[in-house]
Amino acid sequence: MEWYVISGILCVFGFLKEFRPNEPFVTNYLVGPWKNFTDSQVNQEIFPLGTYSYFSTLILVFLLTDLVRYKPAIILCGLSGTATFAILRYGTTIGHMQAVQFLYGLMLSTEVAYYTYIYAKVDKQRYQKVTSHTRGAFLLGRFTAGVVAQLTTSFDLLDYEQLNYLSMGSLGVATVWACFLPPVGQSIYFNRASPMATDFSPSLDSQGSAMTLSTSPRKLSSVDESSFVAKFRHAYHLLWEDFIRAYTNRHVIKWSLWWAFATCGYLQVISYVQLLWKNAIEYQRDPGGPDIYNGAVEAIYTIISAVVVFGVGNLHFNYPLVGEAILSVFSIFEGFLLLVSYISYNMWILYVSYIAFGIIYHSIITIASFEVAKHLSEDSYGLIFGINTFMALLFQSIMTYIVIDEQCLNLDIRSQFMVYGSYYIVLGVIFMIMNVFTVMYYLKNQKPLKIWAKSTDYMAESD
Repeated sequence: MEWYVISGILCVFGFLKEFRPNEPFVTNYLVGPWKNFTDSQVNQEIFPLGTYSYFSTLILVFLLTDLVRYKPAIILCGLSGTATFAILRYGTTIGHMQAVQFLYGLMLSTEVAYYTYIYAKVDKQRYQKVTSHTRGAFLLGRFTAGVVAQLTTSFDLLDYEQLNYLSMGSLGVATVWACFLPPVGQSIYFNRASPMATDFSPSLDSQGSAMTLSTSPRKLSSVDESSFVAKFRHAYHLLWEDFIRAYTNRHVIKWSLWWAFATCGYLQVISYVQLLWKNAIEYQRDPGGPDIYNGAVEAIYTIISAVVVFGVGNLHFNYPLVGEAILSVFSIFEGFLLLVSYISYNMWILYVSYIAFGIIYHSIITIASFEVAKHLSEDSYGLIFGINTFMALLFQSIMTYIVIDEQCLNLDIRSQFMVYGSYYIVLGVIFMIMNVFTVMYYLKNQKPLKIWAKSTDYMAESD
């Protein structure tokens, strides 16, 4: 099958998967007359389960995705999403809503199959183009969902409960559509065509000595390669070598650290921001006031992020020199936006702060993605990106437990955003200190302090 046909099928699935118009109003739905849960129940008993589920299933799903060769995992993504919104619609108890959050976390973790399928099915020269196609479909689906959600609720065409049917139907169609994806004959780790000698070349430690982590291809070839044990051993060595190769690179470590910590905060903000908006609305007015514009905010934030992300890819900063400074400035700015959200009860200020926060995050995470990718072998993109996401979810799980759980701080929604804002400011200060050491290193070694540079000018020095 031609690459553009595969890309088209995958993009349709991505659009349908992201068309979930009930999500901008899910908090209002849970605490409204349809479910009648309290803010405290949603904040402390329901939403945290999604974080823990996403964290606990991500690595396992990544390995199973490679083992079963992607397509079954993509179908599972659609099935778990459909079940999520079916239970959300018909469930009535806290236990039902916790099951919703578990399935939602599973759906998010199985998205790894959607993003890594192309690396196993499409030729390497098509990676960049197909990646842009799938990312565009993802953003278009979210944008369309936001627009539909806002228009249908503002004009009283649908209520928050009826929006569940649109999400359920879209994911059901996505599940059926995924069945048309061509199967993958081999995968990156468990199902390679053959264990080439280059896959098992020994890695070096920090002193340049060979590490005893690799097994020779002769020893592996003496075992039946079709057995699960042989596949597991083969995959283990490939995974370990890619891991060592990536995380012994200073540039990868620096950007991966920001990736993990910033994504932790971002996921926490988008998970609980609707509760903050609801708190502001209740403070300002009675329930019979003007429309809630959550859907429009999501649509605006998504489309602006898409445009800005496209432009960011064309900026040629000397990132080894100014990378920490960029991360520092924007992290601190994000922190101030969250502190403004903590203080303000004005919905327009809260909406604008959220849009600005999201745009900044997506812009900088795009830079982080291609800066990390520059120093990875093509086959290890999914692994390293998955590990960075896993670390973000680990930090988020810890933050959720400390900030929200009844056994720890048990903060109200506004105090939570004070913590999140302070968290980003501290993150920014840390990277500011790191940048001072980087500049001192450049001055000590009499390197030119170039702010603008092409990637070829600094690729070698950042290794």
